[in-house]
Amino acid sequence: MARVLLAVTVCGAVGAAHAAGDSGWLLTVTTRSGEVLVATPLPPDATWRLEWRHSVAQVRIVDMFAWRDGVMYVTDQYAPYLDVAGLGNFAGRGQLSQLADGSYHLSGIDLALHGNAHALIIGSVRAPTVLVVGERRFPLSETHPATHARIEVKQR
Repeated sequence: MARVLLAVTVCGAVGAAHAAGDSGWLLTVTTRSGEVLVATPLPPDATWRLEWRHSVAQVRIVDMFAWRDGVMYVTDQYAPYLDVAGLGNFAGRGQLSQLADGSYHLSGIDLALHGNAHALIIGSVRAPTVLVVGERRFPLSETHPATHARIEVKQR
């Protein structure tokens, strides 16, 4: 049976606070069939990232996300080179900078995600997908490779 990755913290009363980063918000990863793979408190800075390996180019990509005022955004992307199978910069999509190691950082993307959700196919062990929330790492490919899933922010 598949293992569920769950991180829960004990909190005091949170009342009706709706600010990002308060303990009333959970970042969840749910399969198409409704299985919850991850449910973890949103960190105080209300950001998280997906680290994944491109299945064809076999390069590591990092996508950064944020929850702001009830909206989920893609904020940044890190890639070893430009135009990795359609990834990259184009007019109006963030600011591109080259890092000291020769890789690229696309910052300020600030693309609001339709439906406040990020749909993904979890990669295989050869092209792994890892969700990173604060200091927690959730290696999704180890338990659910090739699974369709959604990342969402939900109130407890």
